[in-house]
Amino acid sequence: MSDWFPELARIEIERQAHFACVEVFDELSSTSDHALANMESFRNRMPALFVARQQTKGRGRGSRSWFAGDGALTFSALLSKADIPIEPIIWPRISLIAGVAMCQTLETYAAPDLLKVKWPNDVYLAGRKVCGILVEKRELTDPVLCLGVGVNVNNSLEHAPQEVQQRAIALTDVTHQQHFLPEILLEFLVRFRQLCTTNAVSVEPLLEYWRDHCLLTGRQVETVQGGQQIIGECHGIDANGALLVQTSSGQREIMSGEIVRW
Repeated sequence: MSDWFPELARIEIERQAHFACVEVFDELSSTSDHALANMESFRNRMPALFVARQQTKGRGRGSRSWFAGDGALTFSALLSKADIPIEPIIWPRISLIAGVAMCQTLETYAAPDLLKVKWPNDVYLAGRKVCGILVEKRELTDPVLCLGVGVNVNNSLEHAPQEVQQRAIALTDVTHQQHFLPEILLEFLVRFRQLCTTNAVSVEPLLEYWRDHCLLTGRQVETVQGGQQIIGECHGIDANGALLVQTSSGQREIMSGEIVRW
């Protein structure tokens, strides 16, 4: 174990976040690709966590890539049905839960009014993206969920190209401090577990927080759902986690899809 992720930190994450195993790497192409490729070998050791100091071919939604340099926090968790108090049929709401868990975690380090959540789970800091989350489900006899997270923490974007600075930011760019990555990771995992429990039936317990931190509320958004374009004003989310969009023909509930303009 290296200085950036001491052995004691790994042990504490296993103990406090209730993980059966935590594996730490200096570099991986993608923590989620690694987790899913080795899923069968961890079948009896879930929940399992994979953390990488550098991720060279990280994945976002669709065909997007997520490159994270040294100082970012990148990890993926393999979770079985026994690890999540939410029925597999409604696992998509875990995207919302994970986004809120990370937003609340980062509030420990930055002013809460600087942090927002963009449906379903991107986290924004001072108007720019600081965290991306990808939730993937494998439909097996015993379904498995892979939660992949990338957070810009100590990898300052201060000297990045202007177009990158306009859309992305790192925590250190706001706090002007270096942060201990395992501490942020542990705080997130504990919050995520708690929120899964309190939102097992519906995401109604999240609604007040979401109203205060929704990046899109009041904005004109354009979404694509199953090839269908929907344009209207965002009115937040409902208790099922659907994005509420007021269109010219009435309110629409978007359960899945992509926001292509906002």
